[in-house]
Amino acid sequence: MKKYIYVFLVLIACSTWSCKKDYLNLQPADTQNTTNFFKTKAQFIQAVNGAYAPLQGLYNGSFWAMGEMRSDNTSYEFDPYDRSGTNKEEIDEFRELNNNDMVGAFFEASYTGIGRCNAILARLPAAKLDVAVADTIAGQASFLRAFNYFNLVRMFGRVPLVLNEVASVSEAYKVATKAEVDAVYAAIIADAQVAVAKLPVTYAGAANKGRVTKGTAETMLAEVYMTRKKFDLAIPLLRNIIASNAYHLNTDYADNFDNNKENGPESIFEIQYIEGSNGLGSDFVDTFIPWDYYDSDVTGFEIANGAQNGWNIPTQDLVNAYEDGDNRKDASLIEFTSDEYGVDLPFIKKFATTSAVQGVTGKNFPVYRYADVYLMLAECLNEQGFVGGGDAFKYLNLVRERAGLAAKSAGNDDPALNVSGQDAFRDAIAHERQVELAFENHRWFDLLRTGKAVAVMTAHGAREKAFKKPYWNVNSAAYANIRLLFQYPLTEGTLEH
Repeated sequence: MKKYIYVFLVLIACSTWSCKKDYLNLQPADTQNTTNFFKTKAQFIQAVNGAYAPLQGLYNGSFWAMGEMRSDNTSYEFDPYDRSGTNKEEIDEFRELNNNDMVGAFFEASYTGIGRCNAILARLPAAKLDVAVADTIAGQASFLRAFNYFNLVRMFGRVPLVLNEVASVSEAYKVATKAEVDAVYAAIIADAQVAVAKLPVTYAGAANKGRVTKGTAETMLAEVYMTRKKFDLAIPLLRNIIASNAYHLNTDYADNFDNNKENGPESIFEIQYIEGSNGLGSDFVDTFIPWDYYDSDVTGFEIANGAQNGWNIPTQDLVNAYEDGDNRKDASLIEFTSDEYGVDLPFIKKFATTSAVQGVTGKNFPVYRYADVYLMLAECLNEQGFVGGGDAFKYLNLVRERAGLAAKSAGNDDPALNVSGQDAFRDAIAHERQVELAFENHRWFDLLRTGKAVAVMTAHGAREKAFKKPYWNVNSAAYANIRLLFQYPLTEGTLEH
């Protein structure tokens, strides 16, 4: 992490050293630097936009591997001709080492975002901005810092907790010490509470699409409380989101993934991408399609063979999880027969879209959707005590109804729809979250949060190896050690103190 702090040292050092070295004097008014920046509303908006930016690379690069392929939802198609993608295979099969560059990239992007938030929050009090503007800037930066730390602590456990702008090299070494998990969560909750208090319910103008809102902050804080088993604290936040009337379910589940309907009524937070060769596009469609799939009708271009394709392939476990008549299946995945292996290898339809630029689209990535709020609330109510019905079933069944499925209830005559007791409801929620939020980076965190990761992934690993062995090489160490945390990146040192 120290090297990411240094990026900000380069910026802030100019103001620190310029008084001592004439050749580092960066005072011209026509040049943006740390002396004359962070003054105006426009500059703070530019800075906060920069704090969102690392999320684009994070979701394009490492998050789907560490948040979805790590789970039983997806795996990969073995490519015998190009073996340059072993770093991703290792993550899928719990074989990665501490020098895995995908894991390192996740760490890097997260702390880059944190550093930018720290700079904003440190400079904001001295700026003479309108209170409403300052609150909105502080709310966004606080949310983004909390969001990055929430992801980091779930992925790595103890991590350095940097909450101030770093002003010297020696200070960078001091803040690189790992903090206890409880301390990290305390900081996350504090930041999220600030975001809830300061962020608006909505923004005016198309230019503000994609910015986090009060509802976004409430959703994240509720998930944080659920992760900490504080379900009683999550419930009022989730009820507030519903009472705000700021969101509603799309009538058609597939509308959530329609290029022409992004940032719609169900969207609480999604990562924004812009199509083209501007470095702001998403490459999900190219990455997630099997390398031996050649139908350009789905993508608008021919897929090139190589290790850049064939990742995040839906598993048979996930395919089997869809009930008959569940319209989310057709909206979520496409099944085809591999030319190379002669087996069914579905791929993700949610991110399939035609593009004028090969592999680079404007497809956004959904982080929080309103359906997630319903399922979170149903889970929290059940954890507070199963009462044989009531609101917990209400919110579960609102999601099922949209999917074209019959309602579940206690004492239902249909065994497939009967949910009697708290444990059975937990299973019903876990199932619904798996299929409703498939490929949206929730499944691994859900398994961690509910304590099911080891059991589920051990059984899943056995099925995966049995399926793959007739067709391609399976590493003997695959799924042998179901680790709940990723190893701390080698590039950051051990930092065990």
